[in-house]
Amino acid sequence: MNAQSQYDPTTIADRLAIQDCIHRNALGNDLLDVELWKSTYWPDAYEEHAWYRGNAHVFVEQTAQSLRTEMDTTWHQVGNVLIEVDGDTAKAISYFYAYCRLVLPDGARSDLFSGGRNVDRFERRSGAWKIARRINKGDWVRFAEGSFPWGSEAIKGYAPRLGCRDSDDPARMFLSPNPISR
Repeated sequence: MNAQSQYDPTTIADRLAIQDCIHRNALGNDLLDVELWKSTYWPDAYEEHAWYRGNAHVFVEQTAQSLRTEMDTTWHQVGNVLIEVDGDTAKAISYFYAYCRLVLPDGARSDLFSGGRNVDRFERRSGAWKIARRINKGDWVRFAEGSFPWGSEAIKGYAPRLGCRDSDDPARMFLSPNPISR
């Protein structure tokens, strides 16, 4: 892509749509909202993610099922994002930082922190940008045994209201058709 075309208003709009898709993908994962998560991939999309290589929709379904029993929560922060648009295809690389609260076989909780990159190929079909192929590459991981007891005072007098995967999570208000009314 030449320097001038990346700042063309149409290309900027395409890049923002792709970036929104990347962010919705992380939110779908964190809320365990399978439909939201799958909506970021084309039905024939391919996912390569550590233990999995195959159809992205199947990946989401299998991963969501596993997350429900093996992790209390996940939290993904999307960082540096670089997107190059070329007609109806685009490539993107996005860095991520992930926190996972693990449920261990004995019922204890521990924390897993990791960082890495997603390398994506996007396609625009019928005016919509979605992931056609994703390679997820972990760069580092840190496991912390034990975990701060949730709902406890993190600071004297302050017990945080933690995010959750159910309808009580404030992100659900944003996702509802009329978020102001809630």
